[in-house]
Amino acid sequence: MTVVAFAEKNKAAAQIASILGDGEVDKISVEGLPAYEFKWKGEEWFVMGLSGHIMSYDFPEKYNKWNEVDPGVLLGIYPEKFVTRAEYAAAVKNLAKRADKIILACDYDREGENIGFEAKTLSEEVTNVPISRARFSALSPKEVKKAFENPVEPDYNMAMAAEARQILDLKMGAAFTRFVTLSVREKARTKDILSIGPCQTPTCGFVYEREKIIRAFETKDFWKITAIFVAKGGEFEGIHRAGNIYEKEKAVEIFKRLKGAKEGLVVKKTVKEAKTSPPNPLNTTEYLKRASKFLGISPEAALEVAEQLYLAGFTSYPRTETNKYADDFDFKSLVFDFARQTEYKPFAESILSAPIVPKNGEKDAHDHPPIHPIRAAARREISAAVNIPQAAEAYDLIARHFLANLMPAAVFEKTHLQLHVKEEPFDSSGTVLKDAGWLEVYPFENKKDKLLPFVEEKEKVDIKKLSNTKSKTSPPKKLTEAELLTLMDKHGIGTKATAPSHIETNKKRGYFETKGKTVSILDTGFTLMEGLSLTVPILIRPDIRSKIEALIQEVEDGKKEFEAALDEGTALIKEMYAQLEANKKELTSSIAGTIKDEAALEDKKNYIGTCKVCGHVLKIVQTDTGRFVGCSGYPDCRNSFPLPKTGALNVLRSKECKKEGAAVLKVGNKYNWAVGIGPCFKCDLEKECYPPETVGPCPECDGSMFLISFKDSRFLGCTKRCGYTHSVPKTGKLTLLDKTCGTCGWKLFRLKEEGDSPEEDFCVNRRCTEGIKYWRKTGPRNESRGQAKASGDSVSRPEAGSTARSTARSTARPTPCKVSKGPSITGERKEDRGK
Repeated sequence: MTVVAFAEKNKAAAQIASILGDGEVDKISVEGLPAYEFKWKGEEWFVMGLSGHIMSYDFPEKYNKWNEVDPGVLLGIYPEKFVTRAEYAAAVKNLAKRADKIILACDYDREGENIGFEAKTLSEEVTNVPISRARFSALSPKEVKKAFENPVEPDYNMAMAAEARQILDLKMGAAFTRFVTLSVREKARTKDILSIGPCQTPTCGFVYEREKIIRAFETKDFWKITAIFVAKGGEFEGIHRAGNIYEKEKAVEIFKRLKGAKEGLVVKKTVKEAKTSPPNPLNTTEYLKRASKFLGISPEAALEVAEQLYLAGFTSYPRTETNKYADDFDFKSLVFDFARQTEYKPFAESILSAPIVPKNGEKDAHDHPPIHPIRAAARREISAAVNIPQAAEAYDLIARHFLANLMPAAVFEKTHLQLHVKEEPFDSSGTVLKDAGWLEVYPFENKKDKLLPFVEEKEKVDIKKLSNTKSKTSPPKKLTEAELLTLMDKHGIGTKATAPSHIETNKKRGYFETKGKTVSILDTGFTLMEGLSLTVPILIRPDIRSKIEALIQEVEDGKKEFEAALDEGTALIKEMYAQLEANKKELTSSIAGTIKDEAALEDKKNYIGTCKVCGHVLKIVQTDTGRFVGCSGYPDCRNSFPLPKTGALNVLRSKECKKEGAAVLKVGNKYNWAVGIGPCFKCDLEKECYPPETVGPCPECDGSMFLISFKDSRFLGCTKRCGYTHSVPKTGKLTLLDKTCGTCGWKLFRLKEEGDSPEEDFCVNRRCTEGIKYWRKTGPRNESRGQAKASGDSVSRPEAGSTARSTARSTARPTPCKVSKGPSITGERKEDRGK
């Protein structure tokens, strides 16, 4: 008699073979894949591990051309099941031909049953021998032998439930993803695929909804009045009973009544004993939440670690909804095992010293027991056997959680003090841990006590400090992965096995990311969820998915036929798809517009600002015939503005047009242009926007002197263009200072010649005694005479309006220098004609 068994993975197959073969096992190769041969109970056995699913559903080839097939058509097509791992299919058939009977030994859950049925389907193509099922929750010798000695019938309903999920998920995912992606591509240039998934999208929706609340949150000021009291045993804080006070006047009035207070009176003291029970046993969701919260492991990684611990024979099967131990669970033997392990010995001995009464939850899903260790092991043993990060930490969490379930409640003493300060009520609370109970073995939730000094009622305490502190309300915090898993579990999004993968899929799609323990939505995810929320909100809400999950569960429970569930599920999906089609224009406009906005925002060189017509982004658009400022919301929004035909454009981010132009541009090095208004030199507010940096009053008129630069000279000119000019040094770095001359009131310059010559501050005014001293010292060698042409020299002060206007009209006119208190100016000047 030859028996063939198929496990879900090779590691499980090796464990099963080792247990049944008592270590006398030969490793063989079948179609190039590992399998195990041994004898058990006088029979020849072969055990082979699969690779998870080796078959998958997909649409026929002719439906896979996105641009040629209406996505809605997919909802009416029944997909085909294909072999995806040909080598495994060949090996299954090879072994099935040798078998007198076949046992399916995949993981005992919905997906495991379905994987087993894949092997069953392939086997039945080559043989008609009996096929049975071995069910076990741990790869321990006791459970494995019991399962193979008492095989049962394969569970058709459970396998078909997984099949229904695969088909419905494929229909919705393919149709919706294609529809949204192709629709958006009609309006926005993007190669990205906007993935929509029946579980993936509501999962992202939870993160989006929290982010929306955070962004919409309006901070409010509040005041809190606190007192630091001093008693014989030490200091403690009290808070005014008004708590957070949102009216400043009220806080000021209360604080005013407290002014000058030196002591408070303890009017009432309340001491209560409180108990905190151990946590419920671990089901999959609770394990994933605690691994994320306490160990910082992502849900997907935590599930993989737990599976490897299970395959290595350290813990029970990790996919379970049950949080309640069976009445006949053998706690004593397992706790005795932990009593022999140094790290857990004191806790195990404490448990064994009294009758064992576990803390149970309320759910028994009749699938597997809660996740628990099946034997005690040291950290080094775990690390040696399971070579993946944090395996030892995950085992320690599972082991300590199991022991905590069997320990007594933690006992706290909670004290509350009511105090009066000038008849104003204050409260102070503190907690003391009297008996650690289960917290002794569970350091993850140890709470720091807030201790109060010993005081009695009617006792007076001194006041060290009174404060009226202003604070601001804070928005809700971002979701943690643990909180996200809780929401998914509550609303029936995914299963205990698939929930981590839906989170990971959103990360891979670039919809959200995790930073530490928190989940942050990314721009692509927010854009997609915003568009769906505004047009087809049913897609991001969990309602429809919950209904589909209920249908799938009914198939597993035998309450609904497989085909009926598919029909009802498809009808629900078609209902959503109809809404998608009806709102196509609004949906694609919203998403495509935001995608184009993001692209425009990234293009810093051409980004202008926000369109006041539609709220999208204004940008510089280059065409074969010219250039203009256009809106990223085109063609829905046709708002646009002309631009100069020639000249390099540079957006002046620090400038703001006083006539509400969309932005101010520098055209070449000649003049400025306000988008939507025109050239600044034609504007009556030019001087107000670009006042020249003046040196001092003009000696000839009521104008002011400012610095003008040419390519080969520089000099001072008058803002009123009266004709008066004035020399400045023709070489060296020149900086205009805030300091003024004590004699004439002109601003001083600082000159730094090339080389090691020292900097010098001086007055340039030839009609001032201080200026005369400077010019006599430097002589005519530092003056520039003759006509000069305007230059594009780059300088550091804002341009003078009058000269900016002239340079826009003719490049032969002078350009005023921009002078700063830090950067300096180089070049020469024109002859001082006002001398």
